[in-house]
Amino acid sequence: MNIVIILVALWDYSYSVTARVTYDNNIFAYSQEYIDDFMNHVRPYRFPFETHDDLITSGNMHLYLRNKFFGNKTTTFHVDVLVHHYLINHQKDYQRIDVGIRQSFGAYAVRSEYQIIPRYLIRYYRKTGGSRTEYIGCEVAYHTIYGKVSWRALPHIELDVRYRRRWENFISEFDMYDANSHTLGIGAHITLKKRLALSLGYDYRTSQTDSAALLSAPDEDTPDGSYNQHAVQGRLTYQLKFFLPTTLDLGYDYTFRDFTTSASTDSLHFSRQDHLHKFSIATQLKIFVGMSFNISYTFQLRNATSEILSGIDRIKDYNKYRFSAGLNFYH
Repeated sequence: MNIVIILVALWDYSYSVTARVTYDNNIFAYSQEYIDDFMNHVRPYRFPFETHDDLITSGNMHLYLRNKFFGNKTTTFHVDVLVHHYLINHQKDYQRIDVGIRQSFGAYAVRSEYQIIPRYLIRYYRKTGGSRTEYIGCEVAYHTIYGKVSWRALPHIELDVRYRRRWENFISEFDMYDANSHTLGIGAHITLKKRLALSLGYDYRTSQTDSAALLSAPDEDTPDGSYNQHAVQGRLTYQLKFFLPTTLDLGYDYTFRDFTTSASTDSLHFSRQDHLHKFSIATQLKIFVGMSFNISYTFQLRNATSEILSGIDRIKDYNKYRFSAGLNFYH
């Protein structure tokens, strides 16, 4: 703690603290058929929780420390801490910590980051080796390293190349889903007008599960969630004066996921393809210097197809939305 106090006292610093409340109508990303089963108490042992929706309170703190070690080129260290707390489904609570550094080289900048989510509950699945009615939480820990190189190509255009490596470590009952992935992406941020900006991005991701190595026999009954993925993102940002200085964001993401297992016995993954769409709208109102009010709405859906499992849409298709509001304090 003393070191942090000294650094804040001697270095240039800034911070941002956000408190947010979010309503999520489908916290486990269940299909409509599963939600109907839950509501009608059909085989209720599959759903050891109270509600499929919830109210989430979040706290997010960003701390930035800056100094100049290389002439007039700024070095920025940052620490981000995010905490999510679910009002009813406490088992879904999770935390995220990011630490990173960014070095400016004039028109260029290099950034690296490490992120950890120590524990995250996805949903409930039948316990491997357990009874037919024994369902437990499928929990995972995420570790991610991230790197990005950005370039100010023109006064109104910034380009970037980024790489992400991620490790997914599941609890022992589901360790067949352990995976590591590589993501390579490119992006552009374009200032169209003084108050209007456009951000575009593309990412290619490949993920390999540990279970893929176990599929040495054609009749091996082991799930393999390995996939290749393409994702495109677009975001439009407009600044205006509407009673208060206001920023309006409109976003759309499309993701195509192609599962790569060669085991035809793995009916949930063999020849399966997912199409994911995400729409978002957010606004930020600057109440006064150092404080803003934020509102956002996000809607996302997944359409799954399979050549061998005609009813996979009833299992894997879902849609969900989130509505959130919060205050942001910054310096």
